[in-house]
Amino acid sequence: MHYKYCPECGKKLIGKLAGDDGAVPYCTDCQRYWFDSFASCVIVMVVNEFHEIAMLHQSYISDEHETFVAGFITPGETAEQAAVREVKEELGLDIKRLEYAGTHWFDKREQLMHAFIGYVSKSDFTLSPEVDGANWIALDEAPSRMFPDRPGNTQHILYRQYKSKLGK
Repeated sequence: MHYKYCPECGKKLIGKLAGDDGAVPYCTDCQRYWFDSFASCVIVMVVNEFHEIAMLHQSYISDEHETFVAGFITPGETAEQAAVREVKEELGLDIKRLEYAGTHWFDKREQLMHAFIGYVSKSDFTLSPEVDGANWIALDEAPSRMFPDRPGNTQHILYRQYKSKLGK
């Protein structure tokens, strides 16, 4: 988000030099810089001991493609805590091991995605109301259910990282 007005007092901001950052929106009344901000989110590819991937159907996201677990990081929460919480909330599963898989910029929504591979024991799902359905999908079948592989799609990046770890 690029600030045009001060979130504190509502005054129109001016550009003011801020060191190496150049001109940054600044409130002359509050005497405060307002650097661009964006949402931080997590995306978790949940896998079980049979190398199956949990794929979610969420109609508010897409009727055609399936997703991985994803959600916003709440203030005061680390990315790792958010990943564990989101998997528990959306699928009812407990992560046994969480592996960090980098950060990825999702330009369409101006979000920084903190990516993880979450390892769980295969069990039935307990779905949150925001998840319309979920299935364990064979590793090689997963790409056909994902959004198309293009820049900004973290699903395929995680998928390739996981396959590489398996030597495939």
